[in-house]
Amino acid sequence: MKRTQHVSRRRQRRGILTLEWILIITVLVIGVIGGIGLVRNAIVEEMADMAASIQSLQVKTDAECIAETGQPCP
Repeated sequence: MKRTQHVSRRRQRRGILTLEWILIITVLVIGVIGGIGLVRNAIVEEMADMAASIQSLQVKTDAECIAETGQPCP
């Protein structure tokens, strides 16, 4: 009788440990997916800011300045 109870308790402990591992892994996976999404959004925002700053430079070549004013760019 004692042996049967001992085996039963061991199986219950294994089941509890398995459930704990499943919950921990599930929480970690959800966290990783959320973190990857946040990193992606931050990179997209940075690239958009960089594109806007490059567009705002409006650098002209010497050829464009000569065509407009007749003199090279300062």
